[in-house]
Amino acid sequence: MFTPEEVDYLKKELSVFIDKAQQRIAQGDLQNEQRTRIENKLITTVSIVNKLTHLQPDDEKKSASDKVLIVDDVESMRKIHRHYFMECGFKHVDLAPDGYRAFLMMKKAYENGSAYQLIVSDWEMPKVSGLELLKMTRTDAELWRTPFYLISSLNDKKHIIKGINTGATGYMVKPVNQKMVSDKFKAYLS
Repeated sequence: MFTPEEVDYLKKELSVFIDKAQQRIAQGDLQNEQRTRIENKLITTVSIVNKLTHLQPDDEKKSASDKVLIVDDVESMRKIHRHYFMECGFKHVDLAPDGYRAFLMMKKAYENGSAYQLIVSDWEMPKVSGLELLKMTRTDAELWRTPFYLISSLNDKKHIIKGINTGATGYMVKPVNQKMVSDKFKAYLS
């Protein structure tokens, strides 16, 4: 496939485009159609960079943190998922009741130098859905690299592809259990 040098080169070049696109969006002078077109290109480019990152050896992907944010509008589900992640070995598992609150928590954690290593969000939520939170994350200049998994009860191919095309790192179909969490997320532990 790609050599490590090629992966680094591609990531560097694509990161330049990401920076420029994020600056363009931040200027706030785009028409709706223009903004949507740039956001879609940005999300696609972010997805490519995140996939390239997964091509690199595991020791280059490891983070110094094991901090995860679980987003779900149902309190009992947040607590169950927290338990699964703590049993898996994550030490810092924070909870958010909706996408809006989650985004604020992500920004604050980043600004405090303790960014989340992983976001796991329910798709179907009031206020700001998981898909909207994913889009906000992928277009944010500071958070776009954060691995982001969507959880949904919808398992049709069209729905899953929409999540992946919006920049999801992965997708899980409910009901989620301890084995699924361990199998999928153990590699994120440092």
